[in-house]
Amino acid sequence: MSQVTDCARALGEAIVASDEYKNMQITEKAAMTDPAVAEAMGRYLELKEALNDVMRQEEPDPELIARYGSEMDEVQRAMNAMPAIDAMTASRQKFSELMNSVNQILEFIVTGEVAQGGGCSGNCASCGGCH
Repeated sequence: MSQVTDCARALGEAIVASDEYKNMQITEKAAMTDPAVAEAMGRYLELKEALNDVMRQEEPDPELIARYGSEMDEVQRAMNAMPAIDAMTASRQKFSELMNSVNQILEFIVTGEVAQGGGCSGNCASCGGCH
């Protein structure tokens, strides 16, 4: 292997060994084995499938769409209030921050440019305007 792929492999191993990754794995497993979470996720997926079925109809029923959407929102709110989901979401956010940091460092090393916040690529040619 080349030095680049060796370093990429080492970086991947370091990411997997990070506290952020390990914590994310632990909280995801805890959430997925929580009976209340499993029940809520099952209900959410049922509603999503029902909504998709309605949307595939030639003339979708707007009232049914609204009902399924409202029920999905209720289930989502209930899931977000569950401690296991809250912990999982927080750990995923921390892992995402780690990955964003790694990507910004790589981008800086490769391009010499610091990535701008808010999804800005630093290339104004494709920009809709600064915030």
